[in-house]
Amino acid sequence: MAKYVIGLDGGGTKTELALVDMSGEVLYTGVTGALNPTSEPESPLKTAEELKRIVDADCMAICAACAGVADNERAELVKSALSNIYNGRIIIRTDGENALYTALENRDGLALISGTGSICYAKKNGQTVRTGGRGHVLDDGGSGYAIGRDILKAVIRAHDGRAAKTALSEALFSYLGTDDIARITAKFTSSGCKKADIASLSKLILQCPGDEAANAIIDSAATELFIMARAAMDALQLEGCHVALMGGIMLNYPMIASKTAGLIRSYDKAAACFLCDRSPAVAAAEYALAQLK
Repeated sequence: MAKYVIGLDGGGTKTELALVDMSGEVLYTGVTGALNPTSEPESPLKTAEELKRIVDADCMAICAACAGVADNERAELVKSALSNIYNGRIIIRTDGENALYTALENRDGLALISGTGSICYAKKNGQTVRTGGRGHVLDDGGSGYAIGRDILKAVIRAHDGRAAKTALSEALFSYLGTDDIARITAKFTSSGCKKADIASLSKLILQCPGDEAANAIIDSAATELFIMARAAMDALQLEGCHVALMGGIMLNYPMIASKTAGLIRSYDKAAACFLCDRSPAVAAAEYALAQLK
């Protein structure tokens, strides 16, 4: 095989990887498990074991971008795990740095991300700011996790008679194969339940168009994402900037992306919102290439 670099884009549910040759041609893309040293402490070692099957002497560098590595200790965890299977150049970047590079390259603007979690990054004239993304326990509004959690809450409230009946109930019961609220509650509050398990429920929102509870969850998600974007825009006094809508929720849930973009444009009519489906893993590999030159 020709000489190449590897780019990793780690998330709370999965990690995308890309092999790119020295001319910038993509040789391979794939998906492996989560890579987030904060929410999944064992994930750096697991990712390294997966990469062990791919990495050989032709690999010139690995660039790993993921959440949690703004903290130096956690960044070192990822680097140390990769060093176990590779003795070449290893570059660790935050998911924010990589998101901005993926979406905007050298332009000023925002990367508003909603996947399993959510976060917003912005840059202007070399300055950067982050809003949101403080973890699913305290934050991550508008994320897949938050949507899944709100679906569970809506179904439980409807079951108890604390809220009106909702089509989300039948969608959830069908998906789980049970309508036993006690079992459902136990499943999603057990110590073995991962945030990705709850985030996976977010897709049920697509099955309930017009449902009052579903619409409320969609509106809440869009509002939370807009608030993150607005705070970042205000912090850097960004006007008429590029706003990249990124992540699985933005790309696969058009009603949330369009409502979020509408709220942003109502705040700044000149804002240029766009869906960004460029591969962050490929962008991480391209960044590695640039560092070798």
